[in-house]
Amino acid sequence: MKKLKIVCLAVFAAVMLFSCNDETGDYVEQLYTNNQKEAAIKACLKVSADTASAHLFVPDGFYAYNDSIYRIDFEPLQNTLFNVLENNEYGFLVDSLVLYVNRMAESCGSQVTPSLKAAVDSMKILDYDALIHGEDDAFTRYYEMYEYKYLKSAIQTAVSVRMDLYNINGTWAMMMNKYIQFTNTPLNFDIQSYIAETMLSDILEEMSIEEYNIRTDVSHRTEDMDALGD
Repeated sequence: MKKLKIVCLAVFAAVMLFSCNDETGDYVEQLYTNNQKEAAIKACLKVSADTASAHLFVPDGFYAYNDSIYRIDFEPLQNTLFNVLENNEYGFLVDSLVLYVNRMAESCGSQVTPSLKAAVDSMKILDYDALIHGEDDAFTRYYEMYEYKYLKSAIQTAVSVRMDLYNINGTWAMMMNKYIQFTNTPLNFDIQSYIAETMLSDILEEMSIEEYNIRTDVSHRTEDMDALGD
């Protein structure tokens, strides 16, 4: 009888040890409901959206945050429009456009941040466990895949109502006129679409960084993120 008790205790200890060292994530899958997992994923995305907004929708956010890596600089136009204007002593228009656009983007937080969160709320999740045990930015990439069209539209709406306020339309028109004057060639470029796409790319990049922090550092988590595991 004593031997049987010892064997039973050993088996129980082994089970408990496996449960405490949840390297596969199976224990987390069993411990939390799908509703709790969904809540954790969406909480992570909302915190990530808040963090991105706090970094970018502030003075010098897009323009200068993190060594200016998020500056909207119109890279596709560097070798065409910008080069022509700079070579003909109209580089000040280039500088003005870049500054005005970034200042405008930084002012969009009150309109864009609620849209980022609304997209999280409406997002349908098909496989909670695959996302929880996926890559370090799996939530953000899934969010981007399913909500991109809505997010771009929301950002472009915020941009469109601010283009005149920040003198972007007027500056852009002057640049187009000078470019045609110097090259006799029209330039087909959707400035609003470019701005919205660049802003969204920057926001998603910041969200990815915060998602990684949440996954790897519990101090970044809120209490409703327990289902993300250790």
